[in-house]
Amino acid sequence: MPYLGGRSGGRGLGVLLLGAQMMNIGVDNIPPVTLAAVVLQSAIFLQFGDLMKWFPNAGKVCLSVYHVLYRKEWRRLILAALYHSNDIHLYYNMASFLYKGRVLERKFKSVYFLYLLAVFTVLTSLTYLGLNVALERVLDDSSYDLVCAVGFSGVIFALKVLVSHYSPAGTQYILGFIPVPSKIAFWAELVIIQLITPHVSFTGHLAGILVGLLYIKGPLKPLMDSLIAPAYTYQRQSTGYRTGYTESNRGYNTRNTSQQEPRSNNYTAGLSEEEQVQRAREESLREEESRRNTNRLYPDLDDLRQRRQDRFQ
Repeated sequence: MPYLGGRSGGRGLGVLLLGAQMMNIGVDNIPPVTLAAVVLQSAIFLQFGDLMKWFPNAGKVCLSVYHVLYRKEWRRLILAALYHSNDIHLYYNMASFLYKGRVLERKFKSVYFLYLLAVFTVLTSLTYLGLNVALERVLDDSSYDLVCAVGFSGVIFALKVLVSHYSPAGTQYILGFIPVPSKIAFWAELVIIQLITPHVSFTGHLAGILVGLLYIKGPLKPLMDSLIAPAYTYQRQSTGYRTGYTESNRGYNTRNTSQQEPRSNNYTAGLSEEEQVQRAREESLREEESRRNTNRLYPDLDDLRQRRQDRFQ
């Protein structure tokens, strides 16, 4: 969510870079909701067809306390997030979203991920307005009522919190060379981005982080799940020698060494996420033990001893 004046820059380089990145990933490797969100925001930027009626220019869609709370233009809660001020702004946001969308949509499945994006878009916008109202009151500075912002980066920061939470602990390198623990990488990015590009909306990015934290540590996830529950699935992959799991809700993959088609089982009914993981592991161990007892290529030492005793009796 950068600070706005109007749309600046051309429409060439950023769009070309985004197209090249999507081709590098492979369109078939981008889940449908993630792909649709990128295509939609690109089409809005390029002003295709009737989209210009909804997104004529930045001033008509940007998000501010004045336009939303005072003039009651509630549509800006959504429209502002889908509009980008220039092609480089579009590229950086969509490049970041492609990674996070692929991770989270595969984890939650498409229906829940679409639901997540819709809720995060509205909540991030409302949180952004709340932060600006608070700053206006605390600092006695009415300019915060007029600051107008566009862009999807607030939602992306919320998704960044979820990706960090569901990923294994480790180290990330901000800007390629600044090591930061992965679990707090979003806080580091918030500060570093603000130092490098001070014109971007600090409160917009902070709003996204707060919404993400509300989801993973607060009541937002239980409230959302009470309406639409995410579909976690575990795929069991069987070979002639060993059994592995593709654990789609954690992003871990155990390679199958055979060309045999994997079988799938769901372990979701009435179980928490942790219980699903434990149940999948227990089932894997049981199947492995059963396979060892019935499909051994060679007898083990106990079998050899028993056969020797039987032979000399």
